[in-house]
Amino acid sequence: MSSVTGTAAAALPVLLVWGGAADLITKSIPNSVALLLAASFIVFAGSAGISTPQLVTHLLCGCAVLAGGFALFYSSLIGGGDAKLLASASCWFGFENIMPFLAAVALAGGVLALIYLVLQQLRAQLGLELEHSPTLPYGAAIAAGGLAILPDALLVV
Repeated sequence: MSSVTGTAAAALPVLLVWGGAADLITKSIPNSVALLLAASFIVFAGSAGISTPQLVTHLLCGCAVLAGGFALFYSSLIGGGDAKLLASASCWFGFENIMPFLAAVALAGGVLALIYLVLQQLRAQLGLELEHSPTLPYGAAIAAGGLAILPDALLVV
């Protein structure tokens, strides 16, 4: 593995953690995270010798997830940053690993939702002000899901 390939591959977990942490702290995911995730995948693919057809299928996977993400955004089910982060991460996983990735994200999202419910209950019991419509920082679930399947996924790419 060349240093360029290794550096680009190392960008994936770093950027996932950055996006997840930013969403937890600010309830917003910077566009730069999604752009850097997609760009680092292209650099990785080029330096790792991934064939053009395989590169195209990975990018098509990202586009398909982006379309689905925007449909969820339009329905106010997820945020726009979440849709972009999910799509750019999907480029790394491709169609070969999209189902394990999305399943891990859904599982992490369920855990995140349970944590938020417990925190809301604790706030109520302590007499603290409740969030009327708490939104989940789903970027954290996307990051956790990506990190959970990362070792297996990079072996397939």
